[in-house]
Amino acid sequence: MILPILMVLGAGVFRLLAHEFQWWNIAPLAAMALLGGMYFGRRYALWVPLAVLLATDSVLNWQMGYRLIYWPRVFDYAAFLLIGWLGLSVRDQKLGPKFAAAIATPFVFFLISNFAVWLFGLDPGNHQYPKTLAGLLDCYMLGLPFLRGSLLGDWSFMAIFASTMYLVARSASPRWIRVSP
Repeated sequence: MILPILMVLGAGVFRLLAHEFQWWNIAPLAAMALLGGMYFGRRYALWVPLAVLLATDSVLNWQMGYRLIYWPRVFDYAAFLLIGWLGLSVRDQKLGPKFAAAIATPFVFFLISNFAVWLFGLDPGNHQYPKTLAGLLDCYMLGLPFLRGSLLGDWSFMAIFASTMYLVARSASPRWIRVSP
């Protein structure tokens, strides 16, 4: 339990310190949510990653002079909760469903977060997106560069987190303990 908590806290620290990567949308947040669902006990799986997200959002918003919580981010928090639930739902499955959840994670976040941008945000010309199918599709098209960074960040951090958990579990396995004859 201590290693997943340290990894989630490390993800939060990375988010606070690595602003230049976040411009490209490279961050460990979705990986933190998915693997929190897979590795934390059911009691902590959803709220620990969400608490780190809320805390880091509050710090970053304060640094930029914004309100501590920006209410349209509720959609992003919902996306991370859904991703955490996805991790919970595959935690006892074989590798295939876990891999599928990892592949789906950045797309789930992209669809939900860009829907919120279309609903509440502004286009690059500082105008409201038209509340039409064409406006929604335009919002998704303009969000594609951020998807590229999400794919890179989410899958890289998932690989790092999952590999670390696997190696620690494997090294702690009793079959690796040598007993003298």
